[in-house]
Amino acid sequence: MSYALTFQSRLPLTMRGQLETMLFFNEGQHRVRHAIEATIERYGLPEVVEINGALSLQIAKCPDVQILFAVQSADGGARPVGVVVYVRDSIERLTVLHLCVADDHATGGRFSSQHVLQRLLHQIRWVARRTQGVEHMALAYRGSQLRLAQA
Repeated sequence: MSYALTFQSRLPLTMRGQLETMLFFNEGQHRVRHAIEATIERYGLPEVVEINGALSLQIAKCPDVQILFAVQSADGGARPVGVVVYVRDSIERLTVLHLCVADDHATGGRFSSQHVLQRLLHQIRWVARRTQGVEHMALAYRGSQLRLAQA
């Protein structure tokens, strides 16, 4: 089986069902339920939207969010397997508001060895390091802040 993982800011409209299932019906949500609820209360609920013929996410209370999707391509098909929603909420910090990985890519899943969560966070660290003035990356679910090493 061939396997490739790409990162992109939009998804094809045909992936709406897969995205909604991953985001809203994820089996792992119970592990961080209280943190998810607190983040939704503070920032708002992610909403799947169509923008210029492609899918993205919006958060009503936080209009400047950025989205990064992880898309698995295997054997001629493709599907979203991860998403991270983040915002530059201060001059020196990017905050990750929501993280989601498909059940079969989470710990113990069939594709857990692909480390989608770590790879998504690595991509956001890369963005943060290249954004002038950003010194920290925070994770809303954990309430923690990571200092970025200089690139």
